[in-house]
Amino acid sequence: MTEDPTGKHPRPDFPDQDQEHPGWTGPMDPPPDHGEESYEGSGLLHDRTAVVTGGD
Repeated sequence: MTEDPTGKHPRPDFPDQDQEHPGWTGPMDPPPDHGEESYEGSGLLHDRTAVVTGGD
């Protein structure tokens, strides 16, 4: 059996910290473009077929 690495090293005594959820872009003006609507691929895989395995 392997050793649990979370207890292997000393941990500093930091107080708990609350942080806001990252990635909220609602108040940004202008809104950032993450590519959901504007991304266009290069077409290198057009008319190709892929077999994806291990997707359980």
